[in-house]
Amino acid sequence: MIKRIDNKNILNELKSIGFDEKYVEHGAKKHSFITLKITNLPPHIATIIKESALSKGTDAGVNKNVLMHKINSSDLILSGTIKQLNEIKDCLYNQPFGLKEISKEIEKEIKLYYEEKLPKITGILNITEDSFSDGGKYLDFEAAITHANDMIKDGAKIIDIGAESTRPNAKPIDCETEIKRLAQVVKELKKTNITVSIDTRNHKTAEFMLNLGADIINDVSGLEYDKNMINVIKNSKADIIIMHSRGTPETMDKLTEYKNIADEIYEELYKKIEYLNSEGIENKRIIIDTGFGFAKNIEQNFELLKRIREFNSLNVRHLAGVSRKRFLQSIAQNKTIEEFDDITMLTSFYLMQSNVDLIRVHNVKKTKTALELYKKLFIGKDLIFEFDS
Repeated sequence: MIKRIDNKNILNELKSIGFDEKYVEHGAKKHSFITLKITNLPPHIATIIKESALSKGTDAGVNKNVLMHKINSSDLILSGTIKQLNEIKDCLYNQPFGLKEISKEIEKEIKLYYEEKLPKITGILNITEDSFSDGGKYLDFEAAITHANDMIKDGAKIIDIGAESTRPNAKPIDCETEIKRLAQVVKELKKTNITVSIDTRNHKTAEFMLNLGADIINDVSGLEYDKNMINVIKNSKADIIIMHSRGTPETMDKLTEYKNIADEIYEELYKKIEYLNSEGIENKRIIIDTGFGFAKNIEQNFELLKRIREFNSLNVRHLAGVSRKRFLQSIAQNKTIEEFDDITMLTSFYLMQSNVDLIRVHNVKKTKTALELYKKLFIGKDLIFEFDS
């Protein structure tokens, strides 16, 4: 009888067959496999990495013209067991040409492989007239607070409050209106211990809400809409959510040209993180959002979802917002809110397995159910062993 086993559970599997307990962690590293993509390498560096891989019994894929030096750069695909990758990164550590930094990045990816996360549920509170799902429902202060408290009771750790709709074709609102809608709600919620996130593109709104005690600014434009936003973030202690998008809500549906959507979004977010770092904002304050539904068509959103785990390599926290999005609605049968929330719950369970840090949803209760199942299946098992750098 032959059966496939879960590679993440290899430590327990080896123990179950009577593998020597003294060597079980070492043995598990020979059975745990990772594939990495390293981009834009000069031919001589790609060649060194490939030769290092071959010397350890594995291989690296490069452009066919690398060995003849017919191209200026190549991406590289490196695969191997944990044991092999540990040995490769040790080989590279003392090499010239910046290979020490690549060695450190390989070490980071090995650590990420074994990382278990319990994501935080972020509840959506739209104080808007025209949001795509619940516009108008919570414009009233009492309705907004009641809904926020319900989400907290259901398991939300963060409340993300927005007063301007960013659905496709939505019109912008002025800062005065945005501040007026948000201020009273933020003041009330800050009387509790809940973390408050403000969904805004405007630096004046962000600054006003931070002065009221808001903890996070969620800029869906990725700092592109209001160039003064960076100064507000720099002069505060708040975290910043940087979302990938193109254009504005009025134009983004026309800006969906990508050759490789996951790679291009990864590179754009990577550059945003570099920019924030250059402005003195450390990674611990940065959260990325790949921007499902923003300048992406239905199939592109599904491709991005399929490859969502790749974005953990950015080494910052990762928020995913798929709740009731059009691409999920496209697979619904009856097109009801309840069905959209069921599909969102299933997708959230997948995102949890992909090690996303924050999951932004309308229906917190159903997402909490998915989280409880995730905890039963994936958290606290004997899967992680000590990493020897």
